[in-house]
Amino acid sequence: MDRNSFKSRSVGAHLTAGAENIVYTCPNNYTSHIVLLFAANLGSGNKTLTIKWYNSHSDTEFYIIGGYVISAYNFLKLDGSYLTLNAGDHICFISEAGSTIDATLTVEEFYDPTSRQ
Repeated sequence: MDRNSFKSRSVGAHLTAGAENIVYTCPNNYTSHIVLLFAANLGSGNKTLTIKWYNSHSDTEFYIIGGYVISAYNFLKLDGSYLTLNAGDHICFISEAGSTIDATLTVEEFYDPTSRQ
């Protein structure tokens, strides 16, 4: 995998409150690095957010953030390092019922023909 040959893109979602929202899934034949994870609370009250990584190869979920409170009109930003996803892995956001939260991820996708679901 050539570290210099990748495509960079951002994905976003208006989260459905109280439900699991898969915001990004690593495509087949790619390995992805999540370089920025951002969540914005658009509401007037404090709201709780959970973020999970699903590892498709082991069929296991791992909590990245568990019950983090984002204050009114504020945000959560994770950067400065990256999480590596393989084909089929995904990132899921769960916002508190009654919340209005947007989520954004920026990823670098590296072509990797050995990475398959």
